Amino acid sequence: MTTHLNRAASGSEAFISTLYREATRIAPENYRAWALEQLSRVIDFDAAFWGSGNSADIHFHYVCHLGLDEQYAHHLQQTLAINPIKEAVINNLGKPVNMQDVIADDAFYQSELYQKLFKPYGIERILAAGHFDQDNGLYSLISLYRFDRQQVFTEQERQLQERLVFHLVNAVSHAFFLHLRVGNALQQTQDQATSAICDSNGCFHQVQPRFVALLNEYFPNRTGVTLPFAIGKDQTTVEINNLAVSFRALGELFMVTLRLPGPLDTLSPRERQIVEWVCKGLTFKEVAKQLNVAPSTVSNHLYRIYDKIGINSRSELAQLVDSQRAG
Repeated sequence: MTTHLNRAASGSEAFISTLYREATRIAPENYRAWALEQLSRVIDFDAAFWGSGNSADIHFHYVCHLGLDEQYAHHLQQTLAINPIKEAVINNLGKPVNMQDVIADDAFYQSELYQKLFKPYGIERILAAGHFDQDNGLYSLISLYRFDRQQVFTEQERQLQERLVFHLVNAVSHAFFLHLRVGNALQQTQDQATSAICDSNGCFHQVQPRFVALLNEYFPNRTGVTLPFAIGKDQTTVEINNLAVSFRALGELFMVTLRLPGPLDTLSPRERQIVEWVCKGLTFKEVAKQLNVAPSTVSNHLYRIYDKIGINSRSELAQLVDSQRAG
């Protein structure tokens, strides 16, 4: 038994180190699923679910899972009213709950909950942990499942999950923070200086202090810990309350960037595209080929752009683009 516990302890230390060390290598939209895969090397399980939302009743806005189908979250949500583990998890945040400690096996395997939710997925054993993040107001549920009824979760495994769930949640926050601050693979991303990572409901999964400061200044009547506006389409920039707001999809999450509007925001989508290509070093002929127009048309567009934003050369345009990204 001592050897087994020592092996588990050693594995958990390696797991924790890997979570933080690999933070910038794993894309934000893949990090949770990847982290659960790493966890499976420390605690044996056949399937897992990780859902988050900004409500204590465990209403999920963002989910990931291993060994389950895309409908599982919906089925779980639909059966929460008859799920006795729900209240046990909510009342013991941070402490994993073993289903067999909440309801006796005989009653569980005859229950409506088992018949409707767990039996169709082959789930026989459940170890579930709830977590609340005071920084972003997110509640999370991390559940581990086994398909073999004889393979019960032990008290040692419950204690191990209690320790590792803390690091799972904090490592995700750390990974998102690094991607906001310096970008993937530690590359500089100045245009993300005032960004947040949110789910489709506008709940913050990571947010920079300056982002919050701008929200407080330009949306003084906002309440709660969510965006005061709806998530827009991927790769779009819109003006809301005198702020330029950009959206970029990260799988089922979104990176939202705020900045003060600049001269380039007065340009049409086509004019912005021309500016982007010109600043990347493309010639009039190369840009014209991209747009399927004559080079003289591109030249005319560019000079109208110069007049609209009050500059006279490509170098000034490049400086303006760099300045607006940094802002």
